[in-house]
Amino acid sequence: MYQILLADDEKMALLSSERTLPFADYHMRAAACVSDSYEALRLLENGCFDAAFLDIRMPGLSGLEIIRSCIEKPLCPAFVVLSGYSDFAYMKQAIQLGAFDYCLKPLQSTEAAALLARLEPQLYQNRLQNGPLLLARLSDPETQEETLARCGLAGTGGPLTVAAAALPSCRDLLSLPDSSFFPLFLEEQKALLLSAANPSAVSEELDRLLAIPGCRLAVGNFDPASGRLGRLIEQLQTDLLLTSEETPLIQTVAAAPNDAFQRLLEEVRQEYTKDLSLQVLAKKYSLSYSYCSELFKTATGFTFSKYLTQLRMNAAASLLLTTSRPVADISYEVGYHNYPHFAGMFKSFFGLTPTEFRQKGGRSGDEKV
Repeated sequence: MYQILLADDEKMALLSSERTLPFADYHMRAAACVSDSYEALRLLENGCFDAAFLDIRMPGLSGLEIIRSCIEKPLCPAFVVLSGYSDFAYMKQAIQLGAFDYCLKPLQSTEAAALLARLEPQLYQNRLQNGPLLLARLSDPETQEETLARCGLAGTGGPLTVAAAALPSCRDLLSLPDSSFFPLFLEEQKALLLSAANPSAVSEELDRLLAIPGCRLAVGNFDPASGRLGRLIEQLQTDLLLTSEETPLIQTVAAAPNDAFQRLLEEVRQEYTKDLSLQVLAKKYSLSYSYCSELFKTATGFTFSKYLTQLRMNAAASLLLTTSRPVADISYEVGYHNYPHFAGMFKSFFGLTPTEFRQKGGRSGDEKV
């Protein structure tokens, strides 16, 4: 759900706004209600709020001063000014600073509903814009700890559950009330979810996510002390290509008992679009081919050939649906230099030619993406 902050030095006005604004009808929740302006600014600077409803006049800092302090910073929320003053100068300043709207108190119920109906699409677009920024900050060891704290995930004392999700729309995640996962919307149909909940709660949460039609997940665990979240995220996004309608959930491959094989597997994950051979890789990492084949099946659940094909086919499918690039170029990019061979493999895998797949938006009776 969207996280909302309400700030007003008059506690009755604060309560009135919370009751009048139908947050739940628009996938929003009042995550913080404060009557101290400095506390409001502190929360906005150190948390992840989608929107802030601010009184124009408060002791210490005005609503406009809070907006001015936040508006140029990364991950800035949308601001709505609530005021008992109809002074045009205030309205002009608020709009010039980038406030979404300036509303007079007390809000009427119909006005409040109309406001949230207009605000919700803006919050959704902000989520899509902020997701890649949060991902970059989480993947950077220098900003990882601060960003985890901002997301409410630091100092939990245990590992985090991280899930890469593919679903029809990230909007589907907004309908899940009281979710333990912190969501990053990376694209319209891709998200990253992080949770510090215990394994039992996470398991229940994953079941709720998989109940969303078309949702697929690649899930792993991360120890914040290791500082290598970026590597896990890359691994999960690759593993997501292995999911299908029949296998919508994949747990990230655990560390293999053989370090050399683990390095081999990491190379395959990163270089699956290149010309790879298990025989060549086994020799490179001083492993026997037969032993390597057994380890691959045990560690991934796939033979080497099927693992490579699954990654390449789903990568091609994603490019067909999200870009307008020529099919032959996509064939080359995912590792097939012989277009007829690629087209035959694709039809065998999805039941459609690449062109038909693109034209039909990926919909077919045998769809695997």
